[in-house]
Amino acid sequence: MPAWGARYTSRRFYSHVFSNMESHPIFKAVWKSRCTPRVKFFAWLILVDRLNTKSMLRRRHLNILDDTLCIMCDSGAEETIDHLFFECSFAQEYWAAIHFEWDDLLQLNDRLTQARTTNNLPFFTEAALIAAWELWKLRNDKVFQRRNPSLSLWLANFKSQCLLQSIRCKEDLRSSFCVWLAAFS
Repeated sequence: MPAWGARYTSRRFYSHVFSNMESHPIFKAVWKSRCTPRVKFFAWLILVDRLNTKSMLRRRHLNILDDTLCIMCDSGAEETIDHLFFECSFAQEYWAAIHFEWDDLLQLNDRLTQARTTNNLPFFTEAALIAAWELWKLRNDKVFQRRNPSLSLWLANFKSQCLLQSIRCKEDLRSSFCVWLAAFS
């Protein structure tokens, strides 16, 4: 009989195998956020560098595209997670619109952790995940539907998605989230 219990369950096995593994605190913040599972999974893909950007598709030898250049800007930069969400001029414009600042010198996980502490918003994680999600959707609209992205479209989608996601928050957090959103026009 195993030392960890008489009855086997996958939960017990998982706990036994992974009990001593340390993960970055940002993973806990993402999974504890009030976002829908779809947005949380999207964030997890970003954090583990598995989001299907052009550079990721090339690394997987899925060269279905002509190049790996960012479709959102004319900088000639490769479409990586860092570029698409932080370095791209479009992304910087979107983050500036909601007053989020990032320390580009830090690794992605540390960058998110540091931004959570300096931005002093109780719903920072939710807002950042939704903002990135809406940016990704705009990028996909441009790739697959040939629609041109705009800040006004992103902001409208961001605010709408935040209001939908805010239903999952506690009442006091929801009201402060909605007041914060109303400040953006």
